[in-house]
Amino acid sequence: MKKGIIITLLGGTFWGISGTMGQFLFQTYHLNTMWLTTMRMIFAGIILLATCFIKDTKKTLSIWENKNDVFQLVLFAILGLMFCQYSYMTAIYYSNSSTAAILQYLNPIFIMFYTCLVCKRLPYKKELLCVALAFGGTFILATHGNIHEMVLSFEGLFWGVLAGLAASFYSLLPRHIMNKYGSLIPTGYAMIIGGVVLGVIGRVWNISFSLDVYGYLGLVGIIVIGTVLAFSMYLIGVNLIGPMRASLIAAVEPLSATICMCLWLHSPFTLIDVLGFIMIMSTIFILSYKKKS
Repeated sequence: MKKGIIITLLGGTFWGISGTMGQFLFQTYHLNTMWLTTMRMIFAGIILLATCFIKDTKKTLSIWENKNDVFQLVLFAILGLMFCQYSYMTAIYYSNSSTAAILQYLNPIFIMFYTCLVCKRLPYKKELLCVALAFGGTFILATHGNIHEMVLSFEGLFWGVLAGLAASFYSLLPRHIMNKYGSLIPTGYAMIIGGVVLGVIGRVWNISFSLDVYGYLGLVGIIVIGTVLAFSMYLIGVNLIGPMRASLIAAVEPLSATICMCLWLHSPFTLIDVLGFIMIMSTIFILSYKKKS
């Protein structure tokens, strides 16, 4: 249990740090979000798939034998991973790593709405409370309580909320293929597929960029630390302590992004931002709480 908690904490922390690395690259080198997301997805996917091929080549290739599985994989790659990664990085570009990470954790609210729709039921009382907290926290982050002035840019708010919606797609779409093939194989393929599609849409080969040693270190950090290691550690944590505990512990991501952003980039984060942070993050714990019989 202790080992699982520590590994999951590290995975969530690495996710938060990678967001701040992205903010550093945007602020210092003015990188294009589509280019950065494409590079992150393709190279992380290659590393993950290489690991899968070394472990079990036959199983890694078997996903292509079933048309329904291939369809779900492509759907997960584009609507899940590509949408999630691009909207999150764009939210960082227009705001900061902390705000983007917090708004991404609106995804339980979208999943809750989906569940109510599928089950044809009204939200429970605690779910309505979470909706109120989520809207209230988002409002505070965007306006600092002043309805006449937006502190957060419209683009930052828009892409942050989209990142939350995309994260819910990311959670719901691959359930069947991940149960069948494990998490690494579908994610590795989806990273490459989504990265290639995004690169073609954005024609990233025409995008010019200029990086020094620190820029390349930041790029490698996002790919290796913030994607490959973070995701692998989270999956190890799921195996050791279960998906519910792992998902709650991995919610350390916004906290690590905030601390890293303040200490490294010296970006401001006020007390009223903390209030919005707490309101949104509390929805995760409320929705996951179940009374013992």
